[in-house]
Amino acid sequence: MRHLIKVIATIVVLIFSFFFFDGDELLVDIKHYFTEQELQAEEVVVKRVVDGDTIVIQNAKGEEERVRFLLLDTPESVHPRKPVQPFGKEASNFVKEQLERETVQIELGDPETDKYGRLLAYIWVDDVNFNQLLIEKGYARVAYVYEPNTKYLDAFREAEQEAKEQEINIWSVEDYVTEEGFDMSVVR
Repeated sequence: MRHLIKVIATIVVLIFSFFFFDGDELLVDIKHYFTEQELQAEEVVVKRVVDGDTIVIQNAKGEEERVRFLLLDTPESVHPRKPVQPFGKEASNFVKEQLERETVQIELGDPETDKYGRLLAYIWVDDVNFNQLLIEKGYARVAYVYEPNTKYLDAFREAEQEAKEQEINIWSVEDYVTEEGFDMSVVR
């Protein structure tokens, strides 16, 4: 919420400034502001992988925090009350291979945490949105779509559609992926 208020206040100031300053200079300032906003990501180290959509990071203060990937869901691999779901271990292993002990950037959501106290974030490795990569590889479905955390939703849905058409991983089992999650009744 604080971020939204700051953005609105900045826009108001910039529009107001338009009337008193050079319009071209203002447009450069606006573009710079939003580019800076897009790039605001904290650099962290991935300490361990919990499962395909949750990791533990060490922040700049040296504290460990759990991070839940935004806008996606992977099959369960360590849930205490659910069996291991098809492609759950594969998703988890992929995340381990790619992220464990690596330095990544996290772009926090709004709100920054969920009801379990986990940070909500997009994970960036260099210039690659790792959340989207999981979807592209068929390890995750687009899920838990709540405003205002929809910044990359169109790209994620496009990646999901491509994985689905190619029947990659979770999409290789007919009717396994549903709007509510993963349907174990279709798995033999």
